[in-house]
Amino acid sequence: MKNAITVPLSWTCVEWLPSQSWTKDVQPRLIEAGANANYLNRSVYVIRLAGRFAISYPGGESPAIYVGEGSVGSRISKHRSWANKLIDLIGDNCFEICVATPRVKNQPKTYLDCEAAILQRFGDRFGTAPLWNKQFERRRFSHHHYSQDKLDFVIGIRRGARFHWALKPMKSSYFHDNYYRTHRYD
Repeated sequence: MKNAITVPLSWTCVEWLPSQSWTKDVQPRLIEAGANANYLNRSVYVIRLAGRFAISYPGGESPAIYVGEGSVGSRISKHRSWANKLIDLIGDNCFEICVATPRVKNQPKTYLDCEAAILQRFGDRFGTAPLWNKQFERRRFSHHHYSQDKLDFVIGIRRGARFHWALKPMKSSYFHDNYYRTHRYD
């Protein structure tokens, strides 16, 4: 059995609009905020609502709507379609992207394990995966440990936040099937 490793997580968060360019808008802001450009190709990221609305999940409210991994720059454009649909529905003007680049020596796939750990924590806390995640991922390194506070920072409502509504899609919504796909209880 391998020795336990505590994987440090440092989140860099910036506002994001689906209409923004990765290279002209988002990446420069991430780097200015402290993200290491050399590691963004193996990152984990969380897309959150940044406004008045959160999502009402079975176990509580959260602004987190997607957890992903990989090259955030190439992946972000794939989120534009559903993000624009959500903006059309709620009228909220932006999202927040939080990026971390977890590293462990000789384990280049740590970022994949980190994504699975975030999804696992989200499922344990809220009873489902985030709104746009279609499945839970499998942990790759059971000996990797992540600070619960660092995970909760990106999936929960932060101290001082002022959300006014928690929304849940109805059957006629574009988001309905995704919302219920991973529910553990209701």
